[in-house]
Amino acid sequence: MTINEDIMKKSIEKNVNIMGAGFLASLVMYLCIFLGITTKVAPFNIPPSSAFLYNLGINGSGYALLLHFCYGILWAYVFAYTFEEDISIGKAQGLSIILWLFMMLVYSPLIGWGIFGLGYAHYLAADHPLYLANSFSYIIITLILHLIYGFTLGYLNSRWLKVHH
Repeated sequence: MTINEDIMKKSIEKNVNIMGAGFLASLVMYLCIFLGITTKVAPFNIPPSSAFLYNLGINGSGYALLLHFCYGILWAYVFAYTFEEDISIGKAQGLSIILWLFMMLVYSPLIGWGIFGLGYAHYLAADHPLYLANSFSYIIITLILHLIYGFTLGYLNSRWLKVHH
């Protein structure tokens, strides 16, 4: 194997590992969302990615899943290439808090839930797709979900990408 082939092989392996970690972290997060919705612990009736698309007039859980996983994989790449030589669970948790703040300040208002869930979605019928039970549980549950994503991402990347240091 030539030097260029070896570099290419390592690059492909690294990218597969990053994509895999982003996918699995997103999957763990989505399974927790699904469990929360089915057990009525979550303050929302549909996942935030579904609510975002619903508000845009796009129905279909397939698109919402695609959005959720693409977003999770994108941030896995940002994380891996930002902290390439110093990946840790703690840094991934930091990223997850930044993503959560983005959700609270930008994504939630776009959905119609308001900043930190302080909009008017709690006035909707309880079975409405965009209904939000209360702001406090929304803040806490979404923070926990993002921390789960961050922990999973940091754990996997800190193990899978060590071979490249």
